[in-house]
Amino acid sequence: MPNENKTKDRILRSATELFVRYGFMKTSLEDIARGAQITKATIYYYFPSKEDIFLEAIRVKAEELFSNLASSIAAAPSFGEKLSRFLRLPLKYIYENMPILAEAMHQIPGAYFQKLEENRADYRSRMNALLAGILDQGKASGIINPRIDSERFSALVNDWFLMGDTWTDPGDKRRLVERIERDHDLIIDLILYGIVMKDEPAANKNKAIPKRKNK
Repeated sequence: MPNENKTKDRILRSATELFVRYGFMKTSLEDIARGAQITKATIYYYFPSKEDIFLEAIRVKAEELFSNLASSIAAAPSFGEKLSRFLRLPLKYIYENMPILAEAMHQIPGAYFQKLEENRADYRSRMNALLAGILDQGKASGIINPRIDSERFSALVNDWFLMGDTWTDPGDKRRLVERIERDHDLIIDLILYGIVMKDEPAANKNKAIPKRKNK
């Protein structure tokens, strides 16, 4: 069993490196076998197809992400730092360590795309649970308004910033990383402190914002 696991790991390492370097379509099973220093027949003992290798490579990388993210959040000394790590680490990890995902989402056959979508739904659910847990800790510490629905808020943040449709566009990956690097402090400030001053005069609180007149 240990030798079998080592062989499987070699296949996945070789495949991931080649997917990243040449893309999903241009990588062949022969290339993967050569990189793993095994025969093509040996690959079929572990994986029925190149697509199955890809799906397993994504699963392994995703588990690595969740493990690293959970450890980083647990080690953060404050609520604000936990939130910061949650917002910053996933996008950087996905686009620096999992570029095969964005690339192959546009290349993998339709029969396997459904499985990718199922995996993505699972990842979204787990990300929601991570953020909801951070918010619940904030509530318990008296930092977060108890009226905030942790699950709904978490789903909103993940859909907009982490697990929305934009993550599948390989042309936008650098822009997204730069955006989260640039804006994450502002996002955290908005979440922590809101946009309304606490000492705002009561007379102004219910004032409607005047509509802009059409020219």
